[in-house]
Amino acid sequence: MLPEERRKEIVRKVNSSDRVTVEELTETFGVSGATIRRDLASLAEDGLIERFHGGALPATNGREDVTDARVTNSVENPNGKRAIAERAVEELSDGDAVFFDTGQTTMEVARELPESVSLLVATNSPENAFELRKACGEVKVVGDSLRPTSDALVGPSGESYLRKTNFDIVFLETDAIQQDGSLSVSNEDEARIKSLLVDGGHRVILVADGSKLGQQSFREFATVDDIDVFITDVALGEDMRAVFDRAGVDVVDNLVVVS
Repeated sequence: MLPEERRKEIVRKVNSSDRVTVEELTETFGVSGATIRRDLASLAEDGLIERFHGGALPATNGREDVTDARVTNSVENPNGKRAIAERAVEELSDGDAVFFDTGQTTMEVARELPESVSLLVATNSPENAFELRKACGEVKVVGDSLRPTSDALVGPSGESYLRKTNFDIVFLETDAIQQDGSLSVSNEDEARIKSLLVDGGHRVILVADGSKLGQQSFREFATVDDIDVFITDVALGEDMRAVFDRAGVDVVDNLVVVS
């Protein structure tokens, strides 16, 4: 990744996460701490972020137009994520036990849940829990400690719970879908949770918009061979489609909002 591209991605990550550390950015981009600190210094000088000791916060001066206005939206690519969500809820049946992974797309799936379907739901995201409560009432919240950059709950008690629990459906997110079919995220604790979700899901449904395709992150947690269904908003290219086809994954792509 070129330095300019990396810095744009850093701005997006800072704005979508509210707070990131140098350590997390080095894991995500595979560069040294010194390189990340230089990137942050340059971005802060341009007014695109605000620095604190060991990391960065979103800028407060309203200059997001210098890069891309989408970086300050609470949800990036809202139409794509909503289209994914509208299709994803079609996979649900009355009485299903369903786990909602942490992420913006699974949040959209939670918002699209039909009132006519009764579900047993669990999540490792407090934000998702509040959304799921509106449709489902009781929600099982899994995890010990809250990660500041992703709002994901992680930790040993959550991992223990997931080792002993099976779900009819897991709505799974990822930071990156690599060209070889590997799925990866930027944090080891989250990777362990996701690996357990893959193991405990009877039907694992990967929900990810086109920005995740062809990307690579720090820690691999699964491959497309572990996935049953992939739902995305963009049309897959020939090479990427072949990766999913070889793994026997049902692909639903090229989606638009229908309601």
